[in-house]
Amino acid sequence: MCQLQLLTACPTIKANARLRRSRQWKDQSSENLNTNNAPTANATPSKTATPKKNSRRKRRPTKKEQKQQQLESDCCDSSSTDSTLPSSDESLSSNSKQLKKTNSTQRSQRSKNSKKATRPKIVNIISAPAVSAEEKANYIALDCEMVGIGPGGYQSRLARVSLVNWDGETVYDALVQVVEKVTDYRTFVSGITEEDLLSDEAVTFDEAQSAVTILLQDKILVGHGLKNDFHVLGLTHPWYAIRDTAKYEPFMKAVDPSSNPTGATHIPKKLKVLAKDKLGMLIQEEGKPHSPEEDAMAALELYKKHRGKWEKAM
Repeated sequence: MCQLQLLTACPTIKANARLRRSRQWKDQSSENLNTNNAPTANATPSKTATPKKNSRRKRRPTKKEQKQQQLESDCCDSSSTDSTLPSSDESLSSNSKQLKKTNSTQRSQRSKNSKKATRPKIVNIISAPAVSAEEKANYIALDCEMVGIGPGGYQSRLARVSLVNWDGETVYDALVQVVEKVTDYRTFVSGITEEDLLSDEAVTFDEAQSAVTILLQDKILVGHGLKNDFHVLGLTHPWYAIRDTAKYEPFMKAVDPSSNPTGATHIPKKLKVLAKDKLGMLIQEEGKPHSPEEDAMAALELYKKHRGKWEKAM
């Protein structure tokens, strides 16, 4: 009786009791209670734990997972309606393979599209016009080999002269007699020996000079370092008909003007270097004497490769 009086006297206890009873009625998983019997003061209502709500959001499935779920659901539907279809495991396996094949096809298609987008456009390259037989006849290439005379052999004299035509065919090649006493045959470079100049095949200087003069007449002359060749030949040639690969600026090496006494901004490169860099041609190999025919041909090939730009610059 005292307890009942205490409960009725305290409003907080009444409110807690009402709250516990409402929770009992709302909890579906609790035991069924008799709603007609009112709870006594001595009875303590059972406290049930309400499930804690998960505040974390569920992760949204990816496109691949959505396709997989769709295929699995289709597989389940088809297996339930048609008993003749293969088992669910086989269906899942085949569907998985099909999905992998589809994804692989899509990836390859995206890769192809990406490559197609980055691939440069192909433009039509206009080849250089062919040189006619009449034009070929206007060109000739020259190279000479020298020996040394005087003290130390520093003064040069003509010992061999070679000329080749546009097609690389030898037009003229002759050993030339030297009247003065030769003090340096420069055999390691020129390949000339005393026996060569004393042989019956050697021609006089005048004969060689006359033959070269006739062959150079009205021709465009190609060579490398032609200034030295003209000097030993005792000849000149119109400047507009000279194509010297040692003087063509794109073939020359840029230097600091203050580093050389002449103040030049470009110096010539060796024919050996140009032939290797521009043509992939190996000439004047170490331990072998120079060949004037080979050198003349290399200079001509350099000109032929850059003829279009060269002629525009003339």
